[in-house]
Amino acid sequence: MIIDSISYSGFHHGLRQPDQVLTIRLGQCPSAVDWAAFDAWWSGKLDIPLLAQTEDSASGHDAARAMWRILQIAAGLQRAARIPVFEPGRILSCRADEKEAGAWLCTVAVPRVDFIPAQSTHLAYNWATSLVLEMAVAPERPARPEALYRQLEEHVLQPLRASLPAGKSSIHILRTAQECRVPWRHLGNGIFQLGWGKRALRTRRSKVETDSLIGAEAAQHKFIAAQWMRQAGLPVPDHYLVADEDGALQAARNLGGLLVVKPVDRDRGEGVTVDVDSAQAMRDAFRHAAQFSKEVLVERAVAGVCHRLLVVRGRVLYTVKRQPIAVEGDGRMSVAECIQAANERQMSLPAWNRPPAYPLDDLARAALARAGLAPDSILGAGQWAALRRIESTEWGGLDEDYSRTLHADNAAIAIRAAALFGLDVAGVDIISTDITRPWHENGAAINEVNLAPLLGASPSSLGTLHELMGRLMEGDGRIPVAIVMGAEGAAARALTLQQQWMAQGHACYVTSHMETVGPDGGLVPLAAQGLFARCMALLMNKDVGALVLVAQTDELLDTGVPVDRLDLAERVAGECVAIGQGGATASERTDRLAALLGLYVDSARP
Repeated sequence: MIIDSISYSGFHHGLRQPDQVLTIRLGQCPSAVDWAAFDAWWSGKLDIPLLAQTEDSASGHDAARAMWRILQIAAGLQRAARIPVFEPGRILSCRADEKEAGAWLCTVAVPRVDFIPAQSTHLAYNWATSLVLEMAVAPERPARPEALYRQLEEHVLQPLRASLPAGKSSIHILRTAQECRVPWRHLGNGIFQLGWGKRALRTRRSKVETDSLIGAEAAQHKFIAAQWMRQAGLPVPDHYLVADEDGALQAARNLGGLLVVKPVDRDRGEGVTVDVDSAQAMRDAFRHAAQFSKEVLVERAVAGVCHRLLVVRGRVLYTVKRQPIAVEGDGRMSVAECIQAANERQMSLPAWNRPPAYPLDDLARAALARAGLAPDSILGAGQWAALRRIESTEWGGLDEDYSRTLHADNAAIAIRAAALFGLDVAGVDIISTDITRPWHENGAAINEVNLAPLLGASPSSLGTLHELMGRLMEGDGRIPVAIVMGAEGAAARALTLQQQWMAQGHACYVTSHMETVGPDGGLVPLAAQGLFARCMALLMNKDVGALVLVAQTDELLDTGVPVDRLDLAERVAGECVAIGQGGATASERTDRLAALLGLYVDSARP
């Protein structure tokens, strides 16, 4: 269990995320463990792939081997809770506990996410420690560990999710940023900054700060959104906005034919009823929708299937046909048996990674009946049986990719719709009988324009995340950053670097722990104390195109380095003023600071 922890504000041990140091006690560390079998079980049952041991975990004793797995499982549990921890960390030391034979004390550096309480992080590592020590010596490991899933969901994942209100899209965006070497930090409340200075972009889920607030509000109100699009010459269904059952019935008489009833301001298919074709069905549909919103939209149904087009800054990145949840036959099993088999397959996944269960309820029976099927019908090989009328987040569904066959005219109206609402990232839903044909030939219509569409939920979405990052960020989101350390001469050298970078076209700032100089040579007042805090303030400033830090004290030994990569780290004559703790001389601490900065110079980074 964790017996000590030190948290840094920045980077201190060569990780690509800000780090913290934990000392973890392994009581009665297991020996003679079949680690290969252990790794296979964990990777398969928790969907946490265990990486091969690194040099600092490959020593001969089992404490290091156990600790390496603890780090990976703790990181995986945090990711399962949508906390962006993308590297397991490093083992700094493992030593025998002098107080108890067979016990070990391991000191490790692990990633830290700003604004995540220390007790939340400790929860993940304490649970991982207990699990590894118990499962390593277990005589048998369960083939279906449902009890373990329930424990982890209740005691680990739920508390961790409560510590960071990040949506499902956030973890995919941040993982992609990590893969693309784009720096990021948590600014609180699930808001993240990608990049630095003039290249910074703030995001929350899949919203970006460049989205129009007015457009976002309009898009979230389905009636207003449709009016905007109709006035802009974009195809939308005919509909009425109603507030009571009488209004709904009158709207039905005016529109005629099959109708769709939906809340005016809800997402994810909540409260939607399709194929409304009678007065009683309209009453039922209105009452259902009214549970979610005070106003209800009664809409003439458009022939076809809903297609989701992801538009990012004027380009459609992917298109999928959104089919309802369905099971596939094999020529032998009934529909009910196919449903059971499909649910059995899903049970092999960790509970938190399972899609919605395949249903066999009244809605499923009605969907089957529309196709001339019943639960006991034998499905032919390759035959699909839909269990819902439409796809929704609640029920799940099947996505069929049409990115390469999307007609250019349909892409054009999706791009125009996103631009109309001023959304840099938008999920545009088009109902069409054939998305490969132009909308004006087959009566297709735009159903919705969605702010903050879910990302990473399908192979099509996952496959375009790097392209999405490339459209959102300028390069890797970085600006040039240098550190000059030493005595009085450090400031003069920093000003020389400033002039060099300004000559290259960068709006370069210089800051020490006490004062900040702008590109014009004037002092920039900042309500921030210390070099680290001033650096962070400037990295949030979109006027900053380059930054030179003057380290005249050894402050960064205690805070960590503010960035994960330096373009340059120089040392001039003289020692830094020792203000930190540890009892070492100023010369020793200056040497340590130089070694620390060397870890983050661009040429030394992987």
